[in-house]
Amino acid sequence: MSSDNGTRPSIPHQPAPTDALRRTSSGDGWMLVDGLQDAYPGTVPLAGDAPHHRTERAIPSAKRLARLDGATVVRLSFRAGDVMADHSAAAPILIMGQVGEVEVTVADGGNTASDGDSATTVRLSPGQALSIAADRVHSLSASGPATVTLLVLNGKD
Repeated sequence: MSSDNGTRPSIPHQPAPTDALRRTSSGDGWMLVDGLQDAYPGTVPLAGDAPHHRTERAIPSAKRLARLDGATVVRLSFRAGDVMADHSAAAPILIMGQVGEVEVTVADGGNTASDGDSATTVRLSPGQALSIAADRVHSLSASGPATVTLLVLNGKD
């Protein structure tokens, strides 16, 4: 397609809906966070997702979506069999089920989450949230594709 002068007509860039939303979704004292239910990179094509660089390892993809006053929002996307091994967070966290199911094992006291008798496992489904105290050891695993949203509650910056 060309115009009368032999040059191609200029077509304005049309950003993907999520790109446009992220660019225009904040104001004085508020921000809309998008992409919470997106799948593991490579399993479903998504605007703005780079390929996961550790595809040979069975670990979930983590993508920080926003840093807000008092919280950091992270999307964790799991493939079947992905595991996030024992770890802890320096601040309290809230894990919210979005798509599929994720098993979260929380250690009792100072133990590790992999100590079966001294840990509790919760199956987190869409519409549910699990709060975990700061410095509490926990692990996450998924037997099928799943996505959770992680809020790291770091207090007001």
